[in-house]
Amino acid sequence: MDPLMLLVFQSIFLVLVLVSMAFRMKCNYLVHGIILIVLIAVEWVALIAVSVSSILSGESMQPLMEPLSTLIIFSLHGLFGFVAFIGGTMLLALWWRPSSFTNFVAKSEMTWRVALISWIMSFVVGVLLYVAVTTTLL
Repeated sequence: MDPLMLLVFQSIFLVLVLVSMAFRMKCNYLVHGIILIVLIAVEWVALIAVSVSSILSGESMQPLMEPLSTLIIFSLHGLFGFVAFIGGTMLLALWWRPSSFTNFVAKSEMTWRVALISWIMSFVVGVLLYVAVTTTLL
């Protein structure tokens, strides 16, 4: 997939996360939850689609491996993204279980903070990765 298209999609997703947080601050938890559930589902589908399309098209990972600074940025992007995916999935699992509604706020407080910070860090590092890779390809 085109890296610029992925960057645009991730930018839209980040804006939607922030919109969702605004709904949360206004105590509209239903809209907040629906937006995040949709985003988490779309992110999982997108991750699988990007991975499968990269493998099937035979795209080389070489631009992400050289120089060492790009490899470090790529690794950080993967680490932050992984933490965000796991945190989002855990939040979804906590929210989805009807028995957890009474304890959801208590159980989810640290998880949503870690997931949100990881998602933002993954986005920022992903922008740096995009810049690093596109400037070396020019």
